[in-house]
Parts: sequence; C-alpha cells; structure tokens
Amino acid sequence: MKTVQTVPVWMLLLGIFSLLMACESSPKQSSSEAMEATASPDATAENKETPPQQNIIKHAAVRFQVQDMASTTQYIESTARKHQGLITNTGQHTEGDEHTIDFEIRVSPQNFLPLLDQLQQHSTKLDYRTLSTDDVSLEMVDVAARLKAKRTTEERFLSLLKEAKTIEEIIKVEYELQRIREDIERADARLRHLSDQTAYSTIKLSIYQIVPMSFSERVGLGSRFYNAFGTGWQLFISLLVGVCYLWPVVLLLLGFWLARKHRMV
Repeated sequence: MKTVQTVPVWMLLLGIFSLLMACESSPKQSSSEAMEATASPDATAENKETPPQQNIIKHAAVRFQVQDMASTTQYIESTARKHQGLITNTGQHTEGDEHTIDFEIRVSPQNFLPLLDQLQQHSTKLDYRTLSTDDVSLEMVDVAARLKAKRTTEERFLSLLKEAKTIEEIIKVEYELQRIREDIERADARLRHLSDQTAYSTIKLSIYQIVPMSFSERVGLGSRFYNAFGTGWQLFISLLVGVCYLWPVVLLLLGFWLARKHRMV
C-alpha cells in the first residue's frame, strides 16, 4: 500500500506569501523603471554641454557708378537711417573726371542684406560687390574662459596679499597681480571688440560719378608752354642769385684776366 507524503502547511503558506510579494514588487519595479526612462532624456539633456552661440562678423565692399551724386548721397543717408544703420566714416576725392565718395556703414546683422540690396538701387554700373564672413564663436568662448580663469587667479593672489607678512612676499604678490591684471585687460578688450564686431555688420560703400571737365580745367598745349616758360624764368633767376653768392671768385678771375692783359701790352 502506497503512503502519500503530505507537504507541511507552513511550507505551503510560505510559498503563497513569496508569490504575492513578487507580484506586488514587479509593478513597482516596472513603474520605477518607466519613471527613470522618462526622466533620463531630461537628465541627459542637462548633462550635455550647451553648444556655443554662433557669432559671425559680416563685411561687404561695394563700388558702383551713379547718375547724380547729390541725390544718391541723400538716398544713402535716408536708407541707412531706415534700417537703423549708422554712417561712421565718409570721405570724398576727385581724380580726373571721376568724383568719388566713400561711406562706412554699421548695421545690425538682420538688416545687413536688405540695406545692401536697397543701396544698389541707385547704381548705373556695378564695379564690384564682395561679401565675407568670419566665425569668431570659438574665439569668444576661449577668450571668455581665459578671462574667467584670470579673474579667479586674481582673487587668489588678493587672498595671498592679505596673508603676506614680509616686504619680499608683498612685492612678489603685487608683481604677479599686476601681470594678471594686464592679461585681464587685454582679454576683456578683445572680448568687447569681438562683441561689437558681431553686433554690427560693416558695409564699405564707394560711389562715383563721371563729371566731364570744362575746357578751362583741361591742360592744353598753350598752358604747357606758359608753365615751361615760367619754370625756365625761375631757373634763370636762381642762377643769377647763385652767381651773386660767388662774387669773390668772380673778382679774382676778373683781376687775373686784367693783370694778364696788362703784361701782354
């Protein structure tokens, strides 16, 4: 006759309890994993380094011929004001029949191309138009980082200066402070210069008008003869003045000639 082995009751209860605990813990674990997965992109995004802001210096050089210099100059000034631009430098010169005016205009990057296109509307002949850009983003980041490090070093040397006890220590610390502050001034000036160059783009504009010279303004053959005669006369006067400076030599030569002539007689 077979004997049936019975499982103790306490073992059965322990198994049921373990099964219930596993069922309860698995949803919590899955939910925590889901929360971690949801939060991980934000954490990753926060840990990523923010890319440096793009800082670009824009330049343009344009030269064209115009029909009327006065009206074009007024148009350039009004158009620059319309686009919130600033004319920083102007200059004019004339060479032969060509009268030229140069402008240097600073304008914000977003108004750079619109202003440039509108300025060319008064051109009758375009000589050249060049555009150039210079990305200084990395340089600005580098200068800013070096400036921050130099200022941190300056604070440390100021602390050392307070702790210095001998004259020799004070002199050494002050020497290093002066050197660091010069580096800070150079880096700060460079950073401000780059910030100014990226904040405003530069347009170098040159306009010219062909103005035929009148007959009296042109140098003809008669005027050349007149100028040559005047130059020759001035040279003759200069020679006479030079001879007057040599009057002792002239008297000696004249006396020698007279003495020789008297001997011959």
